Amino acid sequence: MSQSTAKSATPREDVDQLVGCFLHDLERQETSPKTRVSYRLDLLHFAAWFARTVGEAFSPEAVTTTDVREYRGYLLNVEHRQPATVNRRLAALRRFFQWAKAIGLAKELPTENVKGVASAPRAPHWLEKRDVDRLIRTVERHGNTRDLAIVLTLRHTGIRVSELSALRVGDVEISERKGTLTVRSGKGGKFRVLPLNVDARRAIASYLEVRPTVSAEQLFIGQRGQGIGSRAVELLVTKYGRLAGLEDVTPHTLRHSFGKHALDAGADLVSVSALLGHQRLETTAIYTTPSQRDLEKAVERLVSE
Repeated sequence: MSQSTAKSATPREDVDQLVGCFLHDLERQETSPKTRVSYRLDLLHFAAWFARTVGEAFSPEAVTTTDVREYRGYLLNVEHRQPATVNRRLAALRRFFQWAKAIGLAKELPTENVKGVASAPRAPHWLEKRDVDRLIRTVERHGNTRDLAIVLTLRHTGIRVSELSALRVGDVEISERKGTLTVRSGKGGKFRVLPLNVDARRAIASYLEVRPTVSAEQLFIGQRGQGIGSRAVELLVTKYGRLAGLEDVTPHTLRHSFGKHALDAGADLVSVSALLGHQRLETTAIYTTPSQRDLEKAVERLVSE
């Protein structure tokens, strides 16, 4: 169906045909089927609300900025929708009215001055210390020296999985009392030198004693004698997480856990930011956002006092 057909068919044709014309244009632009289905439901929801609230059939030229603002309020205060849902529906309306204006079905953009809903920052998914300990015990019982070294390195340095996969043997320096890990493939091409605590030093030292003799320079070696990839590390961590009875445990979960636990232990924001390789303190500050468990603990303390 062409744009000219859509223009002549509206606004007198019904809402389904109007939305169908819009979705046909999205398909032409190779928009994903999932997005098109979502937009269709969102637009039909708005059209039904408009007809019920305003008392006239939905048509693009009839919608005003006030209508869109009232619809946003309806979603928030009557349907009690989450900010993400409200913003998604507003995004569908913006895309629709841009199309409608482009083909002459609307003179103005009623969505232009309607802002989205600010959502409260959500705390990243991290593990409680007892759950981290349970994960480590599971690797100790069911894993091998390499897997334990990988998990403990992630846990005690907070490095990204891509950074761990890129580590070379020469990036590790270990002595009896101290150790360092040099990350040369950090985000943005930056490198940083991280201290290794005693648990990480011992685990890496034990692994180096049994590391296969191969030509690959990567620190952690996979089954084929090559450096282990990020995807393999993710599967490894998830596997041990499930064995430990923990859901959704990934290398990034361990990174978040490192940041959260470091701040809880008294480390300052600047230090934790440097350890994690963040370019902005605002990125690190997300670990100060209370999790649901933090809020539960606060309430529990009030009861026990």
